[in-house]
Amino acid sequence: MENRPFIDKSVKPSNDTLKKIFGKAFSWYEMLQKLSSDFQSEWNFSRTSGWMLKVHDSKKALYYLIPLENSFIVSLTLREAERNLFIKINVLSELHTTIKDARKFSEGYALKFKISDAKEYKLLSLLLSKIKELR
Repeated sequence: MENRPFIDKSVKPSNDTLKKIFGKAFSWYEMLQKLSSDFQSEWNFSRTSGWMLKVHDSKKALYYLIPLENSFIVSLTLREAERNLFIKINVLSELHTTIKDARKFSEGYALKFKISDAKEYKLLSLLLSKIKELR
């Protein structure tokens, strides 16, 4: 497991601390926050993962964000209908294999993105935009 900088329950992440930890990835974090601004977000602490950001509507999480040094992980689940639709959309062709290979859980199909460069952010933002259109 990669180094998770926010494992102390008494030190909740702030924009200032995230900016220091993320480095250049902070700009992708800010863009992700804007993209999901119509959802609620809250920091939650887990003994196994440390602090993570849950972005959700009143029904379901859109994604979870786990801070790392110079990057972050975004994990999300697709509903069955979303998965079936997304593997047919040409705009998402770069993600078709990832979506098809996603592991099925009771909540849906689990996907994980490590955001450390513009290409990964672009793929994630495209997928999240499509999810938002459906929800």
